[in-house]
Amino acid sequence: MVRSTAQLRKAWNPPCEFVRQNLTLYTGATLQGLDARAIEAFRALDAVMRSFQYVPRSNSSGAWETGAYNCRKITNGSGWSLHAYGIAADINARSNPYGRQLITDMPMAMVTALKSMRTNEGLQVFRWGGDYPQFKDAMHFEVVASPEELSQGVDWKTVAAEPPSPTDPSSWPSLAQGAKGAAVTRLNELLEQAGFPDTNASSFGTKTRAAVIAYQGSRKLTVDGVVGLQTWTALLKDFPEVAESDPSPFKVETRPPPNRDTLKTGSKGSTVEELQRRLDDMGFEPGSIDGVFGKKTKSALVAFQKSCGLKPDGVCGPLTWGALLA
Repeated sequence: MVRSTAQLRKAWNPPCEFVRQNLTLYTGATLQGLDARAIEAFRALDAVMRSFQYVPRSNSSGAWETGAYNCRKITNGSGWSLHAYGIAADINARSNPYGRQLITDMPMAMVTALKSMRTNEGLQVFRWGGDYPQFKDAMHFEVVASPEELSQGVDWKTVAAEPPSPTDPSSWPSLAQGAKGAAVTRLNELLEQAGFPDTNASSFGTKTRAAVIAYQGSRKLTVDGVVGLQTWTALLKDFPEVAESDPSPFKVETRPPPNRDTLKTGSKGSTVEELQRRLDDMGFEPGSIDGVFGKKTKSALVAFQKSCGLKPDGVCGPLTWGALLA
């Protein structure tokens, strides 16, 4: 079972008071102030990012991108952030922003590989903030093992990640002007095969960007000059050009959130437990995750409702569920 945020706070307590250690990632970006007991886990994270050619960016003046330790409370909540315990890292904040919608340039196969890491005792090492139920935090990775569990070491057999798949678009990194490496070489090969050869095989320059834009327009993709999941899908699946009169092959599917019972003080059961877990993941501290809607759960729910501009009545009805599941 993956620990809740409250359980992790208890396991790594106290906040802001531990032996800190910096880790320089393979690109030169730095994760500062990590708990020294978790350093092997973050070395493994770095190894997986390298294997997928995902590039953590360094910070610059006016552009914060990648970091770890911060002695602060959680966003939109009252409990301590896991950054205050040195067991959380943020990677490429500008392209993986915090918000209601999941926006990320991370290949999903890489995320899966990171979540699949295990300790030598077979326990999960990392959780991804992009999986949070309401506010998505795609830049964020947090250790979910305890100090004692990590002391047994990371099972490096579970860290070895496959390179990008020739047939799986989700395994390729997002590319934009300025990118270099094997993924750019493959991009240019695919563009040339599709009839857009005015590119530079060694780097993603202005000519490559122009070729990408032309290709995206020919396939009725989002025309932005960035090679993300949609463009990789079209390139790797060899989508033909789309006539002006034909619809785009890409559809956006919208689905209403699943139905949930209205919950209030005295409610019990698995749906209450789900509510408690969602509140806990967002830092609202509902108390024990026991499936019983008591005073602490109501207080946490009221705090959540206030943060969303909902009526703070402590009743989890359709509007509140909609916000929780957004």
